[in-house]
Amino acid sequence: MNQNDKKYILKKLMQDALAEEEVAALNDRVAIKERMGDQWENAPDAAAFDRTDGVHIWQYIRRRIEGNRPGKTQFYKIYSAVASILLLLALGGMTYLFLEKRNDPPMYIVSSGIQNMQSVSLPDGTEVQLGPGSKLTYPSEFSSGKREVSLDGQAFFDVYKNPHKPFVVHTADMDIEALGTAFEVFSYGIENKSEAILLNGKIRVNCNGSLNNKNGGYLLSPDEKIVFDKRDNSASVQDVDADKYTAWRKQRILSFENEKLSMIIPRLEQWYGRKIMCQQDLADKYRFTFKIRDESLERILFMMGASSPLKYKETSNGNYQLILK
Repeated sequence: MNQNDKKYILKKLMQDALAEEEVAALNDRVAIKERMGDQWENAPDAAAFDRTDGVHIWQYIRRRIEGNRPGKTQFYKIYSAVASILLLLALGGMTYLFLEKRNDPPMYIVSSGIQNMQSVSLPDGTEVQLGPGSKLTYPSEFSSGKREVSLDGQAFFDVYKNPHKPFVVHTADMDIEALGTAFEVFSYGIENKSEAILLNGKIRVNCNGSLNNKNGGYLLSPDEKIVFDKRDNSASVQDVDADKYTAWRKQRILSFENEKLSMIIPRLEQWYGRKIMCQQDLADKYRFTFKIRDESLERILFMMGASSPLKYKETSNGNYQLILK
């Protein structure tokens, strides 16, 4: 490789413009192969080390050019040496990233619409029931030491037991880990609260940013629910009837039995795709029992008002407000 080749290749490398055949030709060179072989032995450490070296190399260049002011011949010697080092480091990093990306399994995203529930079978045999307006992201295969998925919304997980690979659900506010169990997660990004309800087995829940988060997280037993409130970064564990709480997974309809309005409203909002405003003291005070099949939101709000001192009104933007009569 002559001097002009180095300048040409370095320029294209910095612009991320090397063609595949040019990369292939470089990889066939003996010096590149030897360097790549050394990097392969310590790929993870090398990747982190290279990023630091890049900064030091550029500082070294500036010191040599601005401080020593080398002559033209010396400058090209420095330029040639630095270009070779940068080229080797960059190609090493590119190859490492390429191998990492090649080994990463494809990611799938499943979404459910308004008034719609979606069933998903994960690669390990775990069964997931998505609630309305929810999104689940998962890999085509669980190749690492954990089975990790991401959720925005509501879902019920019936986890396939594998003690060697814990199952982890990541949400914006919580990380829920299980070995083999069944539980529900309610965690929409737009809601003030996130919940996890355990039907059977054991789950460990870490609430991101919780001021009273226990060391190692919260360990839930069956018929317990954890609620994380984003407004004050607090978490609390409550006793519930988990089978009734998660009955929607079997009936594929919304069902509430003596539930607080504060629990009902967020689920109605996601089911109908409309906002329902209510004072917090009223939402915590009144409880309702009913099921929703194909009724309109207006019908549901009217029936709630018929059995309580509440009434609803439609706002100017098409949403609703619950107030005292």
